[in-house]
Amino acid sequence: MLKPYALFVLLLAGAVLPGQIVLTDAYFPVVGDTLRYSRAAADVSVDLLTGGANRVWDFGTIASIGDFNVVAAPVPADAPFPGAELILETETNEVAYYSVVNGNFSLVGISGVVDFLPTMDLSAPLNPARPERRAPLTFGESFTTSTINRIAVSTDSLPTPIFEEFGPLLTGVDSVRISSSSERQDFVDGYGTLTINGQTYTVLRERRTEVMDNRVEARLSIIGYTDITGTLASAAPDLADFLGRQPAQTTYYYWAAGEKEAIATVAVDGSGNITGLTFIRGDATNSVGEPFLRQASVKLYPNPASREATFELEGLDPGTYTLRVVNVLGRQVSSETFFPTAGTARVDLDVSRLPRGTYLYSVTNERGRTLTTQRLLVGG
Repeated sequence: MLKPYALFVLLLAGAVLPGQIVLTDAYFPVVGDTLRYSRAAADVSVDLLTGGANRVWDFGTIASIGDFNVVAAPVPADAPFPGAELILETETNEVAYYSVVNGNFSLVGISGVVDFLPTMDLSAPLNPARPERRAPLTFGESFTTSTINRIAVSTDSLPTPIFEEFGPLLTGVDSVRISSSSERQDFVDGYGTLTINGQTYTVLRERRTEVMDNRVEARLSIIGYTDITGTLASAAPDLADFLGRQPAQTTYYYWAAGEKEAIATVAVDGSGNITGLTFIRGDATNSVGEPFLRQASVKLYPNPASREATFELEGLDPGTYTLRVVNVLGRQVSSETFFPTAGTARVDLDVSRLPRGTYLYSVTNERGRTLTTQRLLVGG
């Protein structure tokens, strides 16, 4: 539903609205896509301008201090979130699970580690699922979302170092519950053109302001859950910044029709200072226009495999390719480089030392483009 301010903006901009862009679900990632980004230095400076119609953003030339890819992969059969349709691996090795319902590309759950439980892999659903992309998306729209995710961990399963550091706090505690609540306001506050590293895009800008509140509760057999956030923060000052209500974080997303990546993502603090900037790698192409996805084919046998899995590939251009295998948490367990001959290649992969279970394999070329991402079963 449009907020009054958004409606006012639409009325004022009526004469130019026909020229604005409207994003459809074509910018939603799908299985097989690889989103390619670069990260700018911490001291980068760009002019964000104010929102509005027909804006002209010029970010100039931004040097990269590191590149990273986000691969959209199929959901494993044993995934912890039944409603998920695909997964995206994040920079921090978390695996984010998404669904597409009623024009919303929504985050339904996350698997990964909590800051102060780094040795434990945990899964937490979001309640309710939170839209991360919407379609159709137009200038002036505004959305408010409230979500919470909780993880309960029995004290018996906590790593030994936790007991060594927080033993007195855990006396008589049956389990610990960690929760993160989010209040987020999304507003499509502008559209126009964005020029970055010599390329100009027609963009729609979305401003998101989020406030997080991270809490830790201890469950006592007699009185149930009790909030120990403040006590834990006092006992472990290095965790204090993570615990409790966090300062508001505003992030600007510059979206373009026909691009799966955000052209630029700019995070700012409460004073408007830039705290982080990532941008699309201009020489990269996602799967929308990727010819390899239509030409290359991969045959895998046996699947499930117990000792060795054989990959036979056809339709490859000359070059260097990488076969990468990750577990369901997105952690790499194997990587093989190969070179096709006459457009074909065969890779024999030793899986005898891998634990039984579901894995994902992907094949990428020397420019980081993904040909395919599929499931590999190890067992038998």
